Amino acid sequence: MSLNKYVVAIPSYKRPNTLKNKSLRVLQEHKIDPKRIDIFVADKEQEGIYKNELPKGSYNRIIVGKPGIKNIRNYMPNFYPEGQKIFYMDDDIGQIFQNFNNGKTIPRLNKETYNKKHNKLVKLKNLHKFIEHAFDLAKKKKIDNWGVYPVENPYFMKPTTRNHEDYTSTYLSYIIGFMTGVINNRKAELRTIDDKEDYERSIKYYLKDGGVLRFNNVTCRTNCYKEPGGMQVERTKKRIHDSAVYLTKQYPNLCTLNTGKKSGYTEVRLRDRRENHSHLSGCSRKNKKSNGKKTKRNAHGIKGLHEINIDNLPIKNC
Repeated sequence: MSLNKYVVAIPSYKRPNTLKNKSLRVLQEHKIDPKRIDIFVADKEQEGIYKNELPKGSYNRIIVGKPGIKNIRNYMPNFYPEGQKIFYMDDDIGQIFQNFNNGKTIPRLNKETYNKKHNKLVKLKNLHKFIEHAFDLAKKKKIDNWGVYPVENPYFMKPTTRNHEDYTSTYLSYIIGFMTGVINNRKAELRTIDDKEDYERSIKYYLKDGGVLRFNNVTCRTNCYKEPGGMQVERTKKRIHDSAVYLTKQYPNLCTLNTGKKSGYTEVRLRDRRENHSHLSGCSRKNKKSNGKKTKRNAHGIKGLHEINIDNLPIKNC
Protein backbone atom coordinates (compact mmCIF):
# COMPACT_ATOMS: atom_id res chain seq x y z
CA MET A 1 0.00 0.00 0.00
CA SER A 2 1.17 3.56 -0.73
CA LEU A 3 3.02 5.32 2.08
CA ASN A 4 0.41 8.10 1.87
CA LYS A 5 -2.42 5.67 2.65
CA TYR A 6 -2.66 4.45 6.21
CA VAL A 7 -2.76 0.77 7.09
CA VAL A 8 -4.51 -0.64 10.16
CA ALA A 9 -2.27 -2.93 12.22
CA ILE A 10 -3.84 -5.03 14.98
CA PRO A 11 -1.76 -7.34 17.20
CA SER A 12 -3.82 -10.12 18.74
CA TYR A 13 -3.06 -13.15 20.91
CA LYS A 14 -5.43 -15.97 21.80
CA ARG A 15 -8.63 -13.99 21.42
CA PRO A 16 -10.04 -14.16 17.88
CA ASN A 17 -13.60 -13.80 19.18
CA THR A 18 -12.72 -10.61 21.05
CA LEU A 19 -11.16 -9.24 17.87
CA LYS A 20 -14.19 -10.24 15.79
CA ASN A 21 -16.78 -8.87 18.21
CA LYS A 22 -14.97 -5.69 19.14
CA SER A 23 -12.25 -4.05 17.06
CA LEU A 24 -13.21 -5.62 13.71
CA ARG A 25 -16.86 -4.81 14.38
CA VAL A 26 -15.97 -1.19 15.14
CA LEU A 27 -13.91 -0.94 11.95
CA GLN A 28 -16.79 -2.43 9.95
CA GLU A 29 -19.28 0.01 11.50
CA HIS A 30 -17.05 2.86 10.38
CA LYS A 31 -16.72 1.33 6.89
CA ILE A 32 -12.93 1.08 7.06
CA ASP A 33 -11.77 -0.75 3.94
CA PRO A 34 -10.82 -4.34 4.97
CA LYS A 35 -7.94 -4.18 2.48
CA ARG A 36 -6.25 -1.80 4.90
CA ILE A 37 -6.49 -4.17 7.88
CA ASP A 38 -3.56 -6.41 8.86
CA ILE A 39 -3.76 -8.75 11.86
CA PHE A 40 -0.54 -9.87 13.55
CA VAL A 41 -0.47 -13.14 15.49
CA ALA A 42 2.20 -14.97 17.48
CA ASP A 43 2.72 -18.22 15.55
CA LYS A 44 1.41 -20.56 12.84
CA GLU A 45 -1.00 -22.27 15.24
CA GLN A 46 -2.63 -18.94 16.07
CA GLU A 47 -2.74 -18.09 12.36
CA GLY A 48 -4.85 -21.18 11.70
CA ILE A 49 -7.18 -20.46 14.62
CA TYR A 50 -7.75 -16.85 13.53
CA LYS A 51 -8.37 -17.86 9.90
CA ASN A 52 -11.04 -20.30 11.06
CA GLU A 53 -12.72 -17.87 13.46
CA LEU A 54 -12.65 -14.55 11.59
CA PRO A 55 -15.14 -13.86 8.77
CA LYS A 56 -13.57 -13.92 5.33
CA GLY A 57 -13.36 -10.49 3.79
CA SER A 58 -13.20 -8.71 7.17
CA TYR A 59 -9.44 -8.14 6.93
CA ASN A 60 -6.61 -8.00 4.41
CA ARG A 61 -4.17 -10.59 5.77
CA ILE A 62 -3.06 -12.43 8.90
CA ILE A 63 0.67 -12.09 9.48
CA VAL A 64 2.73 -14.40 11.70
CA GLY A 65 5.01 -12.30 13.85
CA LYS A 66 6.67 -13.28 17.13
CA PRO A 67 5.22 -14.15 20.55
CA GLY A 68 5.39 -11.55 23.33
CA ILE A 69 4.14 -7.97 23.30
CA LYS A 70 7.65 -6.49 23.03
CA ASN A 71 8.52 -8.83 20.17
CA ILE A 72 5.33 -8.27 18.19
CA ARG A 73 5.59 -4.50 18.68
CA ASN A 74 9.13 -4.67 17.30
CA TYR A 75 8.05 -6.94 14.45
CA MET A 76 5.25 -4.75 13.10
CA PRO A 77 7.24 -1.58 12.27
CA ASN A 78 9.90 -3.74 10.62
CA PHE A 79 7.22 -5.43 8.51
CA TYR A 80 6.18 -2.07 7.04
CA PRO A 81 8.44 0.32 5.13
CA GLU A 82 9.97 3.34 6.81
CA GLY A 83 7.63 6.31 6.53
CA GLN A 84 4.45 4.20 6.22
CA LYS A 85 1.34 5.67 7.85
CA ILE A 86 0.28 3.06 10.41
CA PHE A 87 -2.88 3.18 12.52
CA TYR A 88 -2.25 0.79 15.43
CA MET A 89 -5.30 -0.57 17.17
CA ASP A 90 -5.69 -3.12 19.96
CA ASP A 91 -8.02 -6.08 19.39
CA ASP A 92 -10.46 -5.23 22.22
CA ILE A 93 -11.75 -1.76 21.28
CA GLY A 94 -15.48 -1.85 22.00
CA GLN A 95 -16.29 1.70 20.93
CA ILE A 96 -14.68 5.05 20.02
CA PHE A 97 -16.04 8.26 21.52
CA GLN A 98 -15.80 12.00 20.97
CA ASN A 99 -16.36 14.48 23.78
CA PHE A 100 -18.82 17.36 23.48
CA ASN A 101 -19.92 20.08 25.88
CA ASN A 102 -23.69 20.57 26.00
CA GLY A 103 -23.96 18.19 23.08
CA LYS A 104 -22.43 20.47 20.46
CA THR A 105 -19.19 21.77 18.99
CA ILE A 106 -18.53 25.05 20.77
CA PRO A 107 -16.64 27.89 19.02
CA ARG A 108 -13.81 28.19 21.56
CA LEU A 109 -13.00 26.91 25.02
CA ASN A 110 -13.76 29.73 27.45
CA LYS A 111 -12.27 28.79 30.82
CA GLU A 112 -14.45 31.34 32.61
CA THR A 113 -17.76 29.92 31.37
CA TYR A 114 -16.81 26.32 30.57
CA ASN A 115 -18.43 23.70 32.83
CA LYS A 116 -16.87 20.22 32.76
CA LYS A 117 -20.04 18.71 34.19
CA HIS A 118 -21.74 19.27 30.84
CA ASN A 119 -19.22 17.14 28.97
CA LYS A 120 -20.65 14.00 27.40
CA LEU A 121 -19.19 11.25 25.24
CA VAL A 122 -20.83 10.52 21.90
CA LYS A 123 -19.94 7.78 19.43
CA LEU A 124 -17.41 9.03 16.93
CA LYS A 125 -19.20 9.59 13.64
CA ASN A 126 -16.46 8.84 11.13
CA LEU A 127 -13.27 7.04 12.12
CA HIS A 128 -11.71 7.29 8.65
CA LYS A 129 -12.07 11.09 8.60
CA PHE A 130 -10.64 11.31 12.11
CA ILE A 131 -7.59 9.20 11.17
CA GLU A 132 -6.95 11.28 8.05
CA HIS A 133 -7.36 14.51 10.02
CA ALA A 134 -5.02 13.27 12.74
CA PHE A 135 -2.28 12.41 10.24
CA ASP A 136 -2.74 15.76 8.47
CA LEU A 137 -2.49 17.75 11.69
CA ALA A 138 0.52 15.73 12.85
CA LYS A 139 2.22 16.46 9.53
CA LYS A 140 1.58 20.20 9.91
CA LYS A 141 3.11 20.11 13.37
CA LYS A 142 5.99 17.91 12.14
CA ILE A 143 5.16 15.20 14.66
CA ASP A 144 5.19 11.50 13.77
CA ASN A 145 3.14 10.04 16.65
CA TRP A 146 -0.44 10.95 17.55
CA GLY A 147 -2.98 9.37 19.85
CA VAL A 148 -6.11 9.81 21.93
CA TYR A 149 -7.05 10.39 25.57
CA PRO A 150 -6.16 7.26 27.58
CA VAL A 151 -9.20 7.15 29.90
CA GLU A 152 -12.93 7.02 29.17
CA ASN A 153 -13.85 9.96 31.38
CA PRO A 154 -15.45 13.04 29.75
CA TYR A 155 -15.03 15.19 32.85
CA PHE A 156 -11.24 15.21 32.53
CA MET A 157 -11.21 15.29 28.73
CA LYS A 158 -11.40 18.39 26.57
CA PRO A 159 -14.59 19.13 24.63
CA THR A 160 -14.62 19.42 20.85
CA THR A 161 -14.41 23.02 19.63
CA ARG A 162 -13.89 24.69 16.27
CA ASN A 163 -10.24 25.31 17.17
CA HIS A 164 -8.10 22.18 17.48
CA GLU A 165 -5.66 23.97 19.80
CA ASP A 166 -8.36 23.76 22.49
CA TYR A 167 -8.43 19.97 22.59
CA THR A 168 -5.02 18.85 21.34
CA SER A 169 -1.68 18.87 23.16
CA THR A 170 1.90 18.39 22.02
CA TYR A 171 3.85 18.35 25.29
CA LEU A 172 5.22 15.08 26.67
CA SER A 173 2.17 12.94 27.41
CA TYR A 174 1.14 9.32 27.37
CA ILE A 175 0.12 8.15 23.90
CA ILE A 176 -1.69 4.97 24.81
CA GLY A 177 -1.08 2.03 22.51
CA PHE A 178 -4.70 0.91 22.13
CA MET A 179 -5.29 3.46 19.34
CA THR A 180 -2.43 5.48 17.91
CA GLY A 181 -1.06 6.61 14.58
CA VAL A 182 2.57 6.86 13.48
CA ILE A 183 4.65 7.77 10.50
CA ASN A 184 6.73 4.63 10.78
CA ASN A 185 10.15 5.25 12.32
CA ARG A 186 11.81 1.97 13.25
CA LYS A 187 14.26 3.51 15.70
CA ALA A 188 11.52 5.28 17.62
CA GLU A 189 9.42 2.10 17.52
CA LEU A 190 12.11 -0.07 19.13
CA ARG A 191 10.78 -1.66 22.35
CA THR A 192 12.96 -2.99 25.15
CA ILE A 193 10.21 -3.95 27.65
CA ASP A 194 7.03 -6.04 27.55
CA ASP A 195 4.92 -3.76 29.74
CA LYS A 196 4.68 0.04 29.58
CA GLU A 197 6.02 -0.30 26.05
CA ASP A 198 3.65 2.41 24.83
CA TYR A 199 5.18 4.79 27.39
CA GLU A 200 8.55 3.91 25.88
CA ARG A 201 7.27 4.71 22.38
CA SER A 202 5.75 8.00 23.58
CA ILE A 203 9.10 9.05 25.04
CA LYS A 204 11.11 8.10 21.96
CA TYR A 205 8.87 9.91 19.50
CA TYR A 206 8.79 12.91 21.83
CA LEU A 207 12.57 13.02 21.94
CA LYS A 208 12.77 12.61 18.18
CA ASP A 209 10.22 15.28 17.24
CA GLY A 210 10.07 17.59 20.24
CA GLY A 211 6.45 16.62 20.84
CA VAL A 212 3.68 14.03 20.54
CA LEU A 213 0.19 14.94 19.38
CA ARG A 214 -2.74 13.89 21.55
CA PHE A 215 -6.43 14.42 20.85
CA ASN A 216 -7.87 14.96 24.31
CA ASN A 217 -11.44 14.99 22.96
CA VAL A 218 -11.40 11.39 21.66
CA THR A 219 -11.11 8.14 23.61
CA CYS A 220 -11.92 4.41 23.42
CA ARG A 221 -13.75 1.81 25.46
CA THR A 222 -11.53 -1.09 26.39
CA ASN A 223 -10.87 -3.43 29.30
CA CYS A 224 -7.23 -2.92 30.15
CA TYR A 225 -5.92 -5.57 32.57
CA LYS A 226 -9.30 -7.42 32.44
CA GLU A 227 -9.98 -8.81 28.95
CA PRO A 228 -9.15 -12.56 28.79
CA GLY A 229 -6.28 -13.56 26.51
CA GLY A 230 -3.89 -11.04 25.04
CA MET A 231 -1.19 -9.60 27.28
CA GLN A 232 -2.98 -10.84 30.39
CA VAL A 233 -1.82 -14.40 29.60
CA GLU A 234 1.73 -13.52 30.68
CA ARG A 235 1.30 -10.19 32.47
CA THR A 236 2.08 -9.99 36.21
CA LYS A 237 2.16 -7.11 38.65
CA LYS A 238 5.87 -7.69 39.13
CA ARG A 239 6.59 -7.45 35.41
CA ILE A 240 4.53 -4.27 35.20
CA HIS A 241 6.40 -2.81 38.18
CA ASP A 242 9.81 -3.81 36.83
CA SER A 243 9.02 -2.24 33.44
CA ALA A 244 7.97 1.00 35.11
CA VAL A 245 11.15 1.08 37.22
CA TYR A 246 13.22 0.42 34.08
CA LEU A 247 11.71 3.46 32.35
CA THR A 248 12.37 5.75 35.29
CA LYS A 249 16.00 4.65 35.34
CA GLN A 250 16.43 5.07 31.58
CA TYR A 251 14.65 8.44 31.45
CA PRO A 252 14.92 9.94 34.96
CA ASN A 253 14.13 13.47 33.75
CA LEU A 254 11.06 12.40 31.80
CA CYS A 255 9.15 9.97 34.02
CA THR A 256 8.50 9.05 37.65
CA LEU A 257 6.79 6.13 39.38
CA ASN A 258 3.16 6.27 40.45
CA THR A 259 2.41 3.52 42.98
CA GLY A 260 -0.78 5.02 44.40
CA LYS A 261 -3.30 3.60 41.93
CA LYS A 262 -6.34 1.78 43.32
CA SER A 263 -5.74 -1.01 40.83
CA GLY A 264 -2.52 -1.91 42.65
CA TYR A 265 -0.55 -1.68 39.40
CA THR A 266 2.53 0.51 39.24
CA GLU A 267 2.06 3.30 36.72
CA VAL A 268 4.30 5.96 35.20
CA ARG A 269 3.92 9.75 35.20
CA LEU A 270 5.40 11.60 32.24
CA ARG A 271 6.78 15.11 32.53
CA ASP A 272 9.77 16.74 30.91
CA ARG A 273 11.83 18.05 33.83
CA ARG A 274 15.03 18.77 31.93
CA GLU A 275 16.39 22.22 32.67
CA ASN A 276 15.87 23.66 29.21
CA HIS A 277 12.45 22.06 28.79
CA SER A 278 10.71 22.81 32.09
CA HIS A 279 8.79 25.73 30.59
CA LEU A 280 8.11 24.20 27.18
CA SER A 281 4.69 22.69 27.86
CA GLY A 282 3.45 24.15 24.60
CA CYS A 283 6.11 22.69 22.31
CA SER A 284 4.19 21.69 19.22
CA ARG A 285 6.66 20.72 16.54
CA LYS A 286 10.22 19.72 15.90
CA ASN A 287 12.69 22.32 14.77
CA LYS A 288 14.26 22.20 11.37
CA LYS A 289 17.80 22.42 12.74
CA SER A 290 19.00 19.56 14.90
CA ASN A 291 22.36 17.87 15.57
CA GLY A 292 21.75 18.24 19.33
CA LYS A 293 22.36 22.00 19.25
CA LYS A 294 20.22 24.76 20.65
CA THR A 295 17.80 26.20 18.17
CA LYS A 296 16.88 29.86 18.19
CA ARG A 297 13.21 29.28 18.86
CA ASN A 298 10.73 26.47 19.14
CA ALA A 299 7.27 26.37 17.60
CA HIS A 300 5.94 28.93 20.07
CA GLY A 301 8.90 31.26 19.86
CA ILE A 302 10.52 30.04 23.09
CA LYS A 303 14.28 29.93 23.13
CA GLY A 304 16.37 27.02 24.31
CA LEU A 305 14.73 23.89 22.89
CA HIS A 306 17.16 21.03 22.20
CA GLU A 307 16.55 18.27 19.70
CA ILE A 308 17.69 14.81 20.73
CA ASN A 309 19.32 12.43 18.27
CA ILE A 310 17.54 9.12 18.86
CA ASP A 311 20.71 7.21 17.93
CA ASN A 312 22.29 8.48 21.14
CA LEU A 313 19.54 7.38 23.52
CA PRO A 314 20.51 4.86 26.25
CA ILE A 315 18.51 1.99 24.75
CA LYS A 316 19.53 -1.63 25.11
CA ASN A 317 19.15 -3.99 22.18
CA CYS A 318 16.32 -6.53 22.37
